[in-house]
Amino acid sequence: MYNMQRRFPSCEHNVKRIRTCKTSVTKYPVIFSVEVPSLLELCARKVSQKLPVNRSFKDYLQRNAFTLNNRIADLLLHYLTDDQIIDVLSSDDSFLCSPGVCHLNELCLSKRKIDGLIPENAMEYLSHNKLDALSLSESDLTQSTLNHFAATQPDLLHLDISYCLCIEVFDSVFAFKNLTYLNLEKTNFKLNPASAHQFFMLKNLKWLGLSKLKKHTQESKLSLQLLTSVTSQLCGLDLSETCWDVTQHHKFVHFKCLEYLDISHYPEGPGQDRSAVRFDDIIANTLSTMKTLKSLDISGCHIHQQESIYKLRELKLDFLGIVAQDDLYFIQDIDSLAVKVASHRKLEHILVLLNKYKNNVAVLEQALKNLFTLHRNRVDLGYSSAHIEPQLFEVVLDTLERFPAGEQIQHVAAACLYTLNSNNDMVTLASEPYPGYDRHVRKGIILLVRSIHTHNSQFDVLKNCMGMLSQFGAYLKEFMFYEIVHSYIYVLERQKSILERSRGLAMEDLSRDKANKISTLTVKAINTSICQSACGKKNTVGKMRLIETILEISRLGFSMFRMSPHEPSGINFCDLLLETWSTLWNITDEQAGNCDRFVSHGGLELYLDTYCVCSQVKTEDSTVTKRITTLIRNMLGLMGNIAEVSHIRPKLQESEDMIRSFYMLRSYNRDSDSECDIIEIRYSAAGILSHICSDGPDKWQVGDGQLSYDTVLKGIEEAVDSWNINSKRSINYKSFNPILHILKVDCPYPCKLWAVWALANLCQTKPFRFVPMLRRDGGVELLNKLKDSPGCPNNVKHLSTITIMKAYDPNIGPEIEET
Repeated sequence: MYNMQRRFPSCEHNVKRIRTCKTSVTKYPVIFSVEVPSLLELCARKVSQKLPVNRSFKDYLQRNAFTLNNRIADLLLHYLTDDQIIDVLSSDDSFLCSPGVCHLNELCLSKRKIDGLIPENAMEYLSHNKLDALSLSESDLTQSTLNHFAATQPDLLHLDISYCLCIEVFDSVFAFKNLTYLNLEKTNFKLNPASAHQFFMLKNLKWLGLSKLKKHTQESKLSLQLLTSVTSQLCGLDLSETCWDVTQHHKFVHFKCLEYLDISHYPEGPGQDRSAVRFDDIIANTLSTMKTLKSLDISGCHIHQQESIYKLRELKLDFLGIVAQDDLYFIQDIDSLAVKVASHRKLEHILVLLNKYKNNVAVLEQALKNLFTLHRNRVDLGYSSAHIEPQLFEVVLDTLERFPAGEQIQHVAAACLYTLNSNNDMVTLASEPYPGYDRHVRKGIILLVRSIHTHNSQFDVLKNCMGMLSQFGAYLKEFMFYEIVHSYIYVLERQKSILERSRGLAMEDLSRDKANKISTLTVKAINTSICQSACGKKNTVGKMRLIETILEISRLGFSMFRMSPHEPSGINFCDLLLETWSTLWNITDEQAGNCDRFVSHGGLELYLDTYCVCSQVKTEDSTVTKRITTLIRNMLGLMGNIAEVSHIRPKLQESEDMIRSFYMLRSYNRDSDSECDIIEIRYSAAGILSHICSDGPDKWQVGDGQLSYDTVLKGIEEAVDSWNINSKRSINYKSFNPILHILKVDCPYPCKLWAVWALANLCQTKPFRFVPMLRRDGGVELLNKLKDSPGCPNNVKHLSTITIMKAYDPNIGPEIEET
C-alpha cells in the first residue's frame, strides 16, 4: 500500500506550532508547543519568519554556496505563509525556482488558499525541479493550475488532489502517465466509460483512491467493470464511503496483485447515507480467493453470520477493519482473523482503530468512549494493561492534538487520559512509569491548556481537562505552571462577565448556573495547582491579577448566596464561596504581598459581609450547616494569614464588628458539625486575637467593655484551656515561623498559651510531619526558654514540657514527612 500521508505529513500532524495568547488578564503568554522541534525545524521556522524568501534570500544562498535539498526545501515551504508562497511562485528569481540553489522532489500545497493570486507561468518557474510527488489536497487550486503542472511535470509519480472540489475536468490527471499513486477522494470525478478508458494511459498505477465519490444519480453506482484496465496492476484500491455496485463483487478476483482493499462504509457524521454492504458468504467466498490481499477494511458492513467472517482466516491478513455498526460479540477468537484488527472489542483493537481512522471524527469519538469504558472496567477488575498504555497514551494525545475545535473529542480524550493515568500514583511516583511518560505528560499539559482556552465555556470539557491537569501537575510540578494558572484566570474572567450580566435575573437563570459551576470548578483547579507548586511561586501568581479576579468572583457569588442562603440556588453559590475562600487562604499563606493585595481590594469588607449572612442562617438541614461551617473555617484561615502580617494587623481593628466576630468564634459550637471543623474555627479565631494582642495593649484600638484588651486575653485563655490536645485537624504548615514569632516577643501569656497549644497539638497528632519541623525552626530552644522563665503559668509550662519530650523522641527521624 502506498501512503501519501507518509510522503506529505499534514500541517496538523507534523508542525510544532508555537502560538502566543495574550489577553488583558496577564502579561504571561500561553505557549502551545506540542513537542520540542528539531534544530532543522527551528532553522526553517526562523528563515521563514525573518528572511525575505525572494531574490535576496537566493543571493544569500549563492554567496555562501548553500544548496537546499528536498527535506530542507519541503520544511521551509511548510512554514511559509500563503502570502510568502505566492511571492515564491510569482518570481522566476526566487530560491525555489533557481537551479543549483534548490532541489525539490516533493511539493505540498495542501490546504493552501492561493489560487488566482499566482501567475499562469508560475509552474514553469518550478520546471527545473523534477517533482516525484505533488499534493494539492484541500487546496483551492483549480483546473488551470493542474493543467500547468501536467505540462511542466510529466514524470510525476504521486498525485493527491483529494477534496479539490474546484476541479471539474480530469483529462490533465491522465497526462501524468508515470503515476503510481493517484488519490481522487471526494472530488467531482465521475467513473464512466469515457474516464475509464483513460486509465489505460496509466500503465504504472499501483494505488487508486476513489473514496467518497459523489453519487451523481440515485441509481448510479460505481461499476467495478470500468476498472478493467488497471485490474492487473493495482496493489491498492480505496472505495470507502463510495456507493459501488455490490452485484459486481466477483470482479475483485480479477485484481491479481491487490494487497489493500477498503470497502468500509462508516459515515463521518450523523444524517449521512448508511446503506452499507451486506457481508455474507458470497462476498466472503470471493474475497477469500484473493491470496495477495494483506489489508481489508469492511467496517460498517452488515455481518450477520460468523461463518462468513471466519472465511477470511484463509487470507492471513496483516490488517482487518471491522468497526461495524452491528454487535460483533458473536465472533469468537477475533484475533485469529488478522495480525492487527480494528474494532471496539478490545483495547488492542481500539489502538489499531485510532491509528487507522485518524480523520474520521465519528469513528474516533466512539472509539474513545469505548476506550474509556474498557480500560476503566479492566482496571476495576484488577487486570493490567501496562503493556499497551504507552501506545494508547500516544494515540489519544495525537487525537487531542489534531482536533482542537472538536468539543466532544476534547471531552472524551481528556477522560481517556484520566483513566489511562489512573494506575500512576502521582504523589508517590519517583520515576517514569514507562519510558517516554515524561514526554507524554508535557505534551498532554500543553494540549489540555490549549483545550481550556478553546472551550472556556464548556463545563464537561473543562472538568475533564482540569482534572487531568491536576494529575499531570502532581508529576511535573513546575512545567508550564504559570501558563496553566493563566488559562484558569482567563476562564474566570469570562465567567465573571456572565455573572455580572445575569445579576438581577431569576435565580434559576441557566447561564448564571452554568457560569457558577464553571467558576467553582476553575477556582478549585487553581487551588490544586497552587498546592502542588513551590511556595515561592505564590507571590508571582498574586501579581497575575489572580487575587483580584477571585475576589470579584466571590463578590458576585456572595450577592447570589445572600438572596436565598437556604434555597438550593443559594447553596450552589455557597459552593463557589467555599472554593474561593479556600484558594485565597492557600495563596496568602506566609505571603505578605498577597495579604496586602487581599486587603487593598476589599477583602476585609467581603469577610464581614459574608460572616454576617452566615451567622444569621438558621436551618435544620445538616448539609447546609456543614457548608456554612466549612465556609467560616476557610474565611478564618485566611484572616489568620492576614493577622500574621504585622503592618496589616491594625486594619483588623478598624471595625469593632470584626473583632467581635473573632471573639464570638473562639468558642464556636454547632451540634451537627464535626469536631475537626469546630476546633479549626476556634483555633483560627483565637489565633487571630493572639496575634493582635501580641502587639501589646498600646496598639489595642477597640475600646473598653466587652471587647477590652484584658477581656479578650481572658477569653483566649478560657478557650484554649477547654480544647482537647489530641484534636485532629486538617490544617497544614510549611513552617512554624508565624507561631514561633509569638514566643519570641514580649507579650501576655494567654497569647503564648495559644502558640504552645498549637505546637503541642500538631506534634502529638502528626509527629513525623511536625516534630522535625519544630527542630528545624528552632522551636525546641524557644520552648525550653519559655518553660524556665519566671512567672510562666502551669498550663503553658505543661504544654511546653510534653512538646519538648516529643521532640526528643528517638523514633522520629530528621526528615519531614510529606503530605
